Amino acid sequence: MVSGLWGCSTTKGPGHARGPLLVGVTPDYPPVVFKEAGAIVGIESDLAHLLAGEIGRPVKFVELKWEEQIPALIRGDVDIIMSGMTVTDARKIRINFSQPYMRVGLGALVRQKDRDLYDTPEKITGSDARIGVEKNTTGDVFVQQRCPNARRTSYSQAADGATDLLRKRIDVFIHDTPSVYWLASENEADLMVVRTPFTEDTLAWGLRRNDQQLLTTVNAKLEEWTADGTLNRVIERWIPLTWQ
Repeated sequence: MVSGLWGCSTTKGPGHARGPLLVGVTPDYPPVVFKEAGAIVGIESDLAHLLAGEIGRPVKFVELKWEEQIPALIRGDVDIIMSGMTVTDARKIRINFSQPYMRVGLGALVRQKDRDLYDTPEKITGSDARIGVEKNTTGDVFVQQRCPNARRTSYSQAADGATDLLRKRIDVFIHDTPSVYWLASENEADLMVVRTPFTEDTLAWGLRRNDQQLLTTVNAKLEEWTADGTLNRVIERWIPLTWQ
């Protein structure tokens, strides 16, 4: 389900300063971007270090709450959002997106014992299940719009939703496919992913509208990494081919 789409600035504007590349992250989305032993790791971390190195700037991660990402970018507090952000028309109104670098979809995590109750997207959207989502994400919007009878519970991070699913406080947790597969792998005796996703989306990086120079540089690097296999190697380091 997840596959590569084979197909600079100062903090206050599109100047040419060689200071750190300020990367906005919300590190609660394994394996895309998360914390391990106090360090920010994952696909986005690897790509951020790679990008910064190739443009000759050190990387500096700026941790933000998810809802603060776009405002921080617009203010100039960060240069780029590299945090598993899904491309949406609503977000395009406020920021530019790089070329997409990965396909994802919204997936459902359920208990193994409930596999027959919720084995298709249609069974879930048409049910009155207790559905967990991460607040202010595309999964949250999807449940509000497409699951009219569901009882929605929102969480500040995906791991909390998996915990409540294990504790039987919710029946389904909906999030991007890399996240639900990761959570299932951590709890494989008890949790499973519904194989058919609800949607197909793309992940990309967010940039300010007045920073065309960085956008052009980022897109050129993505094209280069796609052509030489670098992008695929980074993704496959974190996401097995069986997930894609």
